[in-house]
Amino acid sequence: MQTVPLALEAGGYSIPAALTLPHGEPRGSVLLIPGSLFVNVDGDFPSWNIYPRVYAWLAEQLSERGLAVLRFAKIGPGTGSELLDAEAAAKITNWRRRMVIANAALDRLRAELASRALPTGKVVLAGHSEGSVVASVIAAEGANVDGVVLLSGPSIGILGIMREQHLAMSPAGAAPEPLAILDEVIDHIRRQQSFPDALVARATGPTGAGALVTFDEASRNYMRDVDATDPVETIARYGGPVLLVSAGLDTSVPRHHADALRAGRAGLPTEAVHFPELQHMYKPVPEGTSPMAAFGLAGPTDPRVAEAVHRWVQAL
Repeated sequence: MQTVPLALEAGGYSIPAALTLPHGEPRGSVLLIPGSLFVNVDGDFPSWNIYPRVYAWLAEQLSERGLAVLRFAKIGPGTGSELLDAEAAAKITNWRRRMVIANAALDRLRAELASRALPTGKVVLAGHSEGSVVASVIAAEGANVDGVVLLSGPSIGILGIMREQHLAMSPAGAAPEPLAILDEVIDHIRRQQSFPDALVARATGPTGAGALVTFDEASRNYMRDVDATDPVETIARYGGPVLLVSAGLDTSVPRHHADALRAGRAGLPTEAVHFPELQHMYKPVPEGTSPMAAFGLAGPTDPRVAEAVHRWVQAL
């Protein structure tokens, strides 16, 4: 196995990327699309001092099974991304830029393998969390791929996910006011309205409503555009094979989202695998671990996830 660092230029940015190659010829190729937040090429969140290394683990485990994997960072602080052309970047809206970058990464995957005289085999998009929506969009728009893997993919928009997460993390009998404030903040974002000073004063804390009211206009526009993309409708427009991966201890995107995505693809080739004892980054959770601590667990992802993806790719 070999990992080659790369710089992906797309959407007016230079973005860290990495190509992980197996020993011998690849038996398939995977483009691993990152999820939300400011995540680097390895799947860490340096701005929050959280280092799960999820994408590096997945790439290495898939490569051990004979697949070539290209992964890349998401634009943002601490990820190593750099603005190259402000004029080019300004022409693409924040959310649409994710599709531009993913398509460029797909082209780069093929080009890197061709430059080494290596076969691509079956080419698959694998999007994690918010990245699964990106994968669904470019697949529905006609990306030349043989299948799509949705790793903990949501079935609703990101603002709805944030509301779910708030409810999941609230203790029994929690006061209703924080949820009401979050709903009010979400409503303002969806309506493209600025936040009144009184609402900002009521929205406190480092997450949820407290985080959303600190966003600048570009960030609010990004959230609104992501939220407006219907993941169920989008992946239903892709007629090729889809694999849904879900985890039972995932407090970010619980299993019912995979069930909804599968129901929306009735009559289309869709498979699902579920790992009851794993969390959002596909790691076992020690008893008594809080949801926030579980999100950032160190250590490798469970290799059964890579094995399930590998078996599915080989069966295409």
